[in-house]
Amino acid sequence: MYMTMSDMMPVSLCLATQELFDVKRYQQNFGDFCSLRSKDSELEPHLTLIKRELISKSQDRYLEGHKAVIISNIDKILSLVAGRYAGVNLKTAESVIRDGKSLMKRVAQAQSFQDILIADPVFKSKVALPVYELFTEYNKRSPGGRM
Repeated sequence: MYMTMSDMMPVSLCLATQELFDVKRYQQNFGDFCSLRSKDSELEPHLTLIKRELISKSQDRYLEGHKAVIISNIDKILSLVAGRYAGVNLKTAESVIRDGKSLMKRVAQAQSFQDILIADPVFKSKVALPVYELFTEYNKRSPGGRM
């Protein structure tokens, strides 16, 4: 029983992307370790400035970057699902791809961090959970039963 980093990529991307959908925690906890806990005097002023802008009314440039990262991650997830899991369960893989594309469009059209937060349950139920189920089934079927 073994598992490589490559094997874990679809689930890892889902976990990382799910964290990005929780925008309130992202904004509130941004850079906290380096600025508050480890008291990094070189990073702290930069992180504090970014954090202030993240929670201010003029957060547009951060919103666009945040959206770009989420969309990029979902695109990678969909690519991995199509390449690895279509043979496991074609119907579920197609559903993840369809719902993922719809979610990418929704994120692209988001006008605020709140709009992204509202999409979090959709990502969890329509993308992350089915990807985990496909991942589990794929590994059960793999030679040597990777799990």
